[in-house]
Amino acid sequence: MSTDDSGRSVPPPPKGLGAVKRRAVTVNREPAGEVENLHFASDPAAVDQLNSEFYGKIKFPWPPQTFERYQRPDLWARLLAQDLGSWTAPLLPPDARIWVAGCGTNQALYTALKFPQAQVLGSDLSAESLAVAAANAQSLGVGNLELRNESLNGAGYEGRFDYVICTGVIHHNADPVAALGHLARALKPTGVLELMVYNRYHRIMTTSFQNALWVLLGKPQKPDLARELPVARKFVTTFREDCLMSAFLAPLAEATDASFADTLLQPVEHSFTVETLEAAATACDLDMVGFCNDVFSRTDGGADWNLQLADPDLARLYAALPDTQRWQVTNLLLAESSPMLWFYLQRRDCPRRRRPEQELCEEFLAGRFTRVKTEKEVFFRRPDGGYDDHPMRLPFPGEPRNPLAKRVLAALEEGAPLRETLRRLDLSLPFPLINRLRLNLATSGGPFLEAVS
Repeated sequence: MSTDDSGRSVPPPPKGLGAVKRRAVTVNREPAGEVENLHFASDPAAVDQLNSEFYGKIKFPWPPQTFERYQRPDLWARLLAQDLGSWTAPLLPPDARIWVAGCGTNQALYTALKFPQAQVLGSDLSAESLAVAAANAQSLGVGNLELRNESLNGAGYEGRFDYVICTGVIHHNADPVAALGHLARALKPTGVLELMVYNRYHRIMTTSFQNALWVLLGKPQKPDLARELPVARKFVTTFREDCLMSAFLAPLAEATDASFADTLLQPVEHSFTVETLEAAATACDLDMVGFCNDVFSRTDGGADWNLQLADPDLARLYAALPDTQRWQVTNLLLAESSPMLWFYLQRRDCPRRRRPEQELCEEFLAGRFTRVKTEKEVFFRRPDGGYDDHPMRLPFPGEPRNPLAKRVLAALEEGAPLRETLRRLDLSLPFPLINRLRLNLATSGGPFLEAVS
């Protein structure tokens, strides 16, 4: 299990293959067969019940060792705006309403700490997970968070939220595209949806194992975690064939039961490519508007949707593609090494124009920036499960991981167009590297530069 720069727990990306399955609207449908774990995907209500029972038992993710609060209450709202090319104008209103759909034990609380001026609603099927979140919120004195035991399929929100966060959730629904439709309807016309779904090429090993286990246990009519967990554990510790599956399973031997079960034993699992995710978004009257610079991309030191092609003709063909087609080429060519499918979306009737990445990069080069300088309070977990009343204060944001971003940040002439800094460094960068620099310096995933008028 990993955490992002704010400590938010996010699910690991085990490798495997899946496909989008849709009942009401066909979205590049493929036979389920053995490429998806859909044996129990009967209907939305039944799968909601399975997920409620599953996460009631494993309470995933576990409470983190730290939570963080930031000195500047507007910082993350400013950075979210920069993610989508709103360099100086706010994207969220001061009293924004945020919905964390499928919040688990931690995510809604992290969001409330990052957006203290907003009203945050966290919804989850697991009452047990929400109880953990409520206890942690009380320990930290967080007052802008409401928690509800509900399914995103039945919440029925219409045009209510400025920002909806849903990561690692809809692919565990009976019909993920229908679930996405509920998220779309919950957005205000000007709202932003942050969505993560499983990347098809990350799920080959996981889905293969899940299907093998199902057959081995006699193709049961419903999942049984108490029966599945010890059998799966035996596989991890004893399966020693010379194959990719052995290499995939071996590191899981040390995983906690909660992490192990979430990785290998989730009852229902779909997955997507960029192409099928875009088709799902279109079916829900949504546009994919930008890549979210997620924790795994940052940990890898720069993995994103920008290929660096050595041949100039190939590079021109690649750069000329619309964003989603260029991302799909990256998805296909990098396959299991492509990033997680973690994107921002907005309603098709949104009055805010979708900004192509080429345009964002031009504005980034022409932009004038100052370094982000603030502090964060770090609350450490006590042995009794609560969090310390006396947090440690640390400077934020530190330094970029990416060497090029670190060099540019150190040389930045504040208030001058960014291209002047690049010129002084004698850097002439192609579009993919400019885009990577933007992601690593001036977004919520690289919170180092703040645009000035």
